[in-house]
Amino acid sequence: MKAVILGPSAVAETLAPVVQQRGVTVVDRIDSDLSAIRAYFEQNSTQCDLMLVVARDDLQETRSVICGLQILMSKPILVFGVARSANDVIQIIRSGAADFIEMSADFLHDLEDSLKRLFDSEVLTKRSGQVISVVSAVGGAGQTAVATNFAINLAANKRRSTVFVDLNLTGGDAAEQLGITPRQSIADCPRFADEIHTVTVSTLLEQHVSGLKLIAGPSYLGDHSLLPSESVKALIANLAQLNEFVVLDVEDAFHQEQFAALECSDVVIVVTRLDFPSLIRTKRLMEHLEGRDLSGLIVVANKYIKGTSIPEAKFESVMKRRLSVVIPHEPSSVLNGVNMGEPAVLEFPRSKFSQAITKLTNTVLSATPTREMEVHVSANA
Repeated sequence: MKAVILGPSAVAETLAPVVQQRGVTVVDRIDSDLSAIRAYFEQNSTQCDLMLVVARDDLQETRSVICGLQILMSKPILVFGVARSANDVIQIIRSGAADFIEMSADFLHDLEDSLKRLFDSEVLTKRSGQVISVVSAVGGAGQTAVATNFAINLAANKRRSTVFVDLNLTGGDAAEQLGITPRQSIADCPRFADEIHTVTVSTLLEQHVSGLKLIAGPSYLGDHSLLPSESVKALIANLAQLNEFVVLDVEDAFHQEQFAALECSDVVIVVTRLDFPSLIRTKRLMEHLEGRDLSGLIVVANKYIKGTSIPEAKFESVMKRRLSVVIPHEPSSVLNGVNMGEPAVLEFPRSKFSQAITKLTNTVLSATPTREMEVHVSANA
């Protein structure tokens, strides 16, 4: 595979050996204006299989270069740069680029994925990863703490490619619990399903030191609108293409976009407390989910206090269902981890809470295999 790099010589010198290590031979480098570029490709258009364009500070200028290259050559165009917003990426893709590689993110991983999509004979068209939702019928059950620690356990301890999506659209705090200051959030996700693909989604991802990738929730009660159900499904489908696990922190089971996420899930973890109000609400939630033909339900009791909480056997006799995991109330581990922005499974791995999260992780890994789900949009726009 042969490529030409278009951009500043300093960037080209850095980029060339990186792409050559991945089987791409750089046959030329161009650092000039559009007229010189046109003259070059009128004479040498057949010498390359791929065009690598370094984005300029002026977005309109980059778009003009891409449009000009499309007229001169019918080869894929990869654009490298730092996007200021998801809309910038959308504009570049609409101009005709095959992909956008975010230089400030997981650059090498994104480059390898892009080359695979462009040149592999078998492009992924079905979902490959497992989608796991975490939901609760009551507030204060510690749902987000369970979800974040569970996702971290998959990514760090189980060495699985995992992405965590905070679907609390009125204001999620998963990023704070992970000690991450996000540049963008799910509020920046394109609202139209046909604009959601691996390029635009990659701009939303934040990286945790454990290897977990995060799409943060929006600012609390911020100026943002909810995502349509089809966009939520498209987002989940694209994330599941390239990750072994997609963990969703679902706000509720009743709003359309939230239930759309539950419908995409292979496993739904229902987090509850062992007290009477929680028991009643959880029973109603389970009946609601089962009435909508959702399967793969796992019930987890969190914040269990021996002698104070309802006994496990009593809960099971009322719910007609066994508890999969009982997580002890251990504020010294959980709250300290939350306050430090360091999940308990990393900061206090030997705690009873962390041991229960490991049991939950093993339970999910042995649950129902992933259902096939058609990707709603293509990997490239």
